[in-house]
Amino acid sequence: MATNHLNVTQFTWQVILNPNAREHNCLKIWKDIEKLLLEKNIQYVIHFADARLKGIETARQLCMDGHRHLMVLGGDGTINEVVNGICESGVALNEVFLAVMPVGRGNDWARTHHFFSEVGPNMGIFLNGNFMQHDIGVVKTFEKAEEKAHRYFINIAGFGFDAEVIHDVTYNKPHFLGVSVYVLSLIRCLFRYKSQQVDVNGSEFHFNDKSFLIVAGICQYNGGGMRQVPMAVPDDHKLDVVVVPNVRGITVVANIGRILKGTHIHSIKGILTYRTDSLKLKSDTLLRSEVEGELLTTGDYSVELLPQTLNVLTNL
Repeated sequence: MATNHLNVTQFTWQVILNPNAREHNCLKIWKDIEKLLLEKNIQYVIHFADARLKGIETARQLCMDGHRHLMVLGGDGTINEVVNGICESGVALNEVFLAVMPVGRGNDWARTHHFFSEVGPNMGIFLNGNFMQHDIGVVKTFEKAEEKAHRYFINIAGFGFDAEVIHDVTYNKPHFLGVSVYVLSLIRCLFRYKSQQVDVNGSEFHFNDKSFLIVAGICQYNGGGMRQVPMAVPDDHKLDVVVVPNVRGITVVANIGRILKGTHIHSIKGILTYRTDSLKLKSDTLLRSEVEGELLTTGDYSVELLPQTLNVLTNL
């Protein structure tokens, strides 16, 4: 693992904060972080990403204005928005240093990097200043060979069942009080979702069959702690791909414990794993895709890694 050690006290940090994160408790967490920054005489400027896509807009403008040291406080969605803003700014990614303070519910990206749930230890990671040269991916959607949309990602892109759950959460929110909307949608989709015929082409493999789920990972976790891509390494410049075959929802339920541990790739019959430089997916039916809970434009897809890496704070 190649890292750049940075003396973080020498720079002014542009802090992008989502006040809605952690059930609107992010501002309380920020007060503890702010106190530690002041104690260490670390300069900062705060920016609020309090609406959908505001993280993209803020990070993009900051980079275009010449800033290269960014800190983000939020969940996986906010982190991913900031990454998209950095990538869309057009600046050289290897000039940018991104420090993540994970304060979401799932904090899936942070699990791969061994961050903590408490502010104090995470600020210790920040002060230590080890920044990994982190891979960044991009999912592009095509219609008749013409690119319709694209989305950058730093964690995992999911195709099939994962995205179907996000679609259900977004457009068919169940009206039950006191129960997680995500869990209800997950259960509902487990019983109704059918595997789809998908043609998948990697740089060194080809899969053409019915599949329940396909994930392409830079990191290992998604879905609130599910270790879906346990072999992923964030700086090896490879996509790690897991293809879950034509299985029933009950099979997935029976293996939840193994999915959380990452041992499902050995226990579910027919699961395939690949390492690849790029990926192309086609289906004759509607194949949905998502990145960090954000539904992507539907169509045919390509997934690839960017030639440049981003300097990202790590505890590995």
